[in-house]
Amino acid sequence: MQFELLPYRTAPKKQLPTAGVKGDVGRFGSVVVERCPLYRPTDKGMDTARLSGPAFPETVFRGKRRTGRPSLFKAELTLDGRPAELQFNSRALRKQDRALRIGYEGREYVYGLEGLGSVRDLTRDGVKVSIGPGRHVPPATTYSAGTATGPVDAVDLAIAIVLEEVDTDVLTLGGAALSAPFALMQRFSDGAE
Repeated sequence: MQFELLPYRTAPKKQLPTAGVKGDVGRFGSVVVERCPLYRPTDKGMDTARLSGPAFPETVFRGKRRTGRPSLFKAELTLDGRPAELQFNSRALRKQDRALRIGYEGREYVYGLEGLGSVRDLTRDGVKVSIGPGRHVPPATTYSAGTATGPVDAVDLAIAIVLEEVDTDVLTLGGAALSAPFALMQRFSDGAE
């Protein structure tokens, strides 16, 4: 199965703006991931990306705000209100050791990146969802192109798609190097809370 995700932004009057991705995912129908691109001091440095769609479980990813998005630091992932377990080693040197591991309802997922700005893969036994750069529509819109193989279901797709609006650069060695100053500041601010 193949699908496309289109980035979007809204700026309604008298409401907070939203940004994210939306698209049509084959037999699963429409999906929208939204987040607020503004910093909100009342959220204590946390940010949220929320996925919704008629065939998808409500999926919420919450983490420390970084580059205008939630990050993997202090992260929480819930699907229909049930928490998933998240683990990653930001100090590992090998790509497979840096991957994000997600446990949910007996399923074990591995999420990894080839490099900054490249293909992102979510895998579990017999299932793989890959999302990477897609077609470019001038002047500045680039779609994300997704491919799902194996007996994929709405949970697999929801996790992979919500992570499109999460800062996961720390999963690459280059991203970790660029994130080191942020991680150091994060450690100091966590100690001050």
